[in-house]
Amino acid sequence: MIWCVEDDASIRDIEVYALQSTGFEAKGFEDGTSFWEALRTERPELVVLDVMLPGIDGYQVCRELRSTSQVPIIMLSAKGEIFDKVLGLELGADDYMVKPFDTKEVVARSKAVLRRCTAATT
Repeated sequence: MIWCVEDDASIRDIEVYALQSTGFEAKGFEDGTSFWEALRTERPELVVLDVMLPGIDGYQVCRELRSTSQVPIIMLSAKGEIFDKVLGLELGADDYMVKPFDTKEVVARSKAVLRRCTAATT
């Protein structure tokens, strides 16, 4: 299951649809709070995480998630400066994509990150 954490409903729906249409199970969350609530009972295989979320931002979600889990994280953000990319990666993201994005690239990067993580655990 891939979890997409994105406050913009249209972008979140596109991400989820693109992943589902290529055979992944995917679910969307509108903010960090709903994401954390779901983590109480479920665990994703991959998180596609927006940086600019209301309340707790994506950087903080990444930092906190990484402190307790090794679930792969792809950050997907309109923040495209080198500083932002480096910060996301240093906080523990496995990849960082800049909006606007192509859904084919999101799917390809998701497959690549999952492939790397699966190979690392076997």
